[in-house]
Amino acid sequence: MKKFVVVMALAASVLMPTNAQAAETKFTGAPLTNLESQGANVTIMLLGVPAKGGLYIQQCVEAAAGVRPSICNTPVQLWISYLRGASFLPTDVIKFKPTGTFTSANTSVDCTVSKCGIFMRYDHTVPGDLSEDQFIPLSFKAANSTTVTLPFDEITATINGVVVSTTAPMTLGYRQKATVSAVSKSGSALTFASIDSACALNGTEITPLKGTGECAISVTSATNATATGVTAILPIRLTLGQQTIPTIAAKKTVRLVPLTNFGEKVTYTATGSCSIKNNVLSARKGKCIVNAVAQGRTGLFEKLQKKVMLTIK
Repeated sequence: MKKFVVVMALAASVLMPTNAQAAETKFTGAPLTNLESQGANVTIMLLGVPAKGGLYIQQCVEAAAGVRPSICNTPVQLWISYLRGASFLPTDVIKFKPTGTFTSANTSVDCTVSKCGIFMRYDHTVPGDLSEDQFIPLSFKAANSTTVTLPFDEITATINGVVVSTTAPMTLGYRQKATVSAVSKSGSALTFASIDSACALNGTEITPLKGTGECAISVTSATNATATGVTAILPIRLTLGQQTIPTIAAKKTVRLVPLTNFGEKVTYTATGSCSIKNNVLSARKGKCIVNAVAQGRTGLFEKLQKKVMLTIK
């Protein structure tokens, strides 16, 4: 991604975004009115973007006061962040390409009839925080009926069978393998990529390499004869992994595993009708309690503390 230093005279096009009084980010963009239905290009510069997280820039139909828009032009969405894979850096001159008509789910939108605009909000790394929500109105010329343009493709994606989108992230634990699957409405071929080092991708198998933070998988469809290719970003929230050991059998002699599933040393103690020496459980008839403990690792997985109650017959 190239970075440019540009001086822009946009003062005439600076608008105060709706519900932006509390937002830290200052939006400057042009043009915002009388846009072409197809091929429009809005140049945006942002100042004061909080370090707390990235931003999404979307084109949406304005919603009621206090409600986030839900009818949005997904294919033109931009991700503004310093994280790898973002559309632009917060310091870049941003090129946003809204369209006068679009389809959201099963809803067809004509922005000469509906009130459309640029909706800016925190990205998936700051879930539930509405403080950067801003709506900047746009206006469009009527579409030229003689212009033939390909519609944007639509991608539906799941991780472990659960539908994932920028508004519905997936949660995975450290080393919890998962499978990403996707289809495009046009039937176009799809390519998958991990856009953050916190998650590895082997084909369609995802492996989180951290237990905190976020990562994301991109799914891209190629342009074909019926649709323009798009990229969908699938955000993943990461949680600490869970250490485990195999089930301990209720037998008189059991060899206990020395390491957890994450390779941490397990310390065993026993009370009741049993004892442990060199990771071998020796028991006689009666009740036996085995305690297993293994240290956790910050940012990766939790400490193991497991109590097993056995009845030896």
